[in-house]
Amino acid sequence: MNELKKKMIAEARRQHRVIYPCASHQSLDDCFTVERNSVIFWFNTEDQSTHLVVEKLY
Repeated sequence: MNELKKKMIAEARRQHRVIYPCASHQSLDDCFTVERNSVIFWFNTEDQSTHLVVEKLY
């Protein structure tokens, strides 16, 4: 799972350059949710908008 998290964080940075943890989270590593067969990475951008990157688990 750690490699998947790194991949998702890299994708978020590729899309938005500067990203921050969502809400009261202190670390990007705390911004992941597993829902059914997907891993969801929630993050904020400089304009305080929330975005996500989703990857399917197999």
